[in-house]
Amino acid sequence: MDIFEAYLSSPDKSTPTFSAFFQSAQDLKESLGTKGYLLDHYLSLCFRLIAQIDFVSLQDEVSEAMIAIMKSISDAEAEKAFACQEVYTRQILWLISHADALLEQTFQDFIQEKALVSGISVDIIDLRQTEEKIKVLVGQEKLESFQKMFLHRFLFSSVAQLFLQGMTTEFIRRFLTTDIETGSEVFRIHLKHFVHEKNG
Repeated sequence: MDIFEAYLSSPDKSTPTFSAFFQSAQDLKESLGTKGYLLDHYLSLCFRLIAQIDFVSLQDEVSEAMIAIMKSISDAEAEKAFACQEVYTRQILWLISHADALLEQTFQDFIQEKALVSGISVDIIDLRQTEEKIKVLVGQEKLESFQKMFLHRFLFSSVAQLFLQGMTTEFIRRFLTTDIETGSEVFRIHLKHFVHEKNG
């Protein structure tokens, strides 16, 4: 696998065009007959949900979450686990060792917060009820096909995925920190420590 190619990869070539999506929406609206207004309302709610993605604010949330994680790392705990001279190196080594649990907890906190905030901006109950009404009228299969097309065209990455990518990038920046004492990137020290533990 070519990592650089993956990094710059373009969206799936099968992503529907805007015009294809709106043609599909028009077809679905026609099949709803006199209840076509339900689709208008549903799309309005869906668009509002996606339009509230604020990339700047999301980056701020990622930065704040990372600051909170770093503040939570006790040097006393890190010192017990890692015999390094540099305090920051010990903290990053502790971060690497506990990265999975820290990321999982931060992610769960983010999801809970986003669920609350999204519910303030968009009436989620109304969204789900409208979806259910359309499903009853056109059938589950037809609605699901339309929803897949909608998501394929308008949501390349979920807010949760964007947050996870942001947090992962913040973790990586810390893994790349250079230890002043050894001149090594901290992740290299971790790998050496890991090998010693495994062999010792």
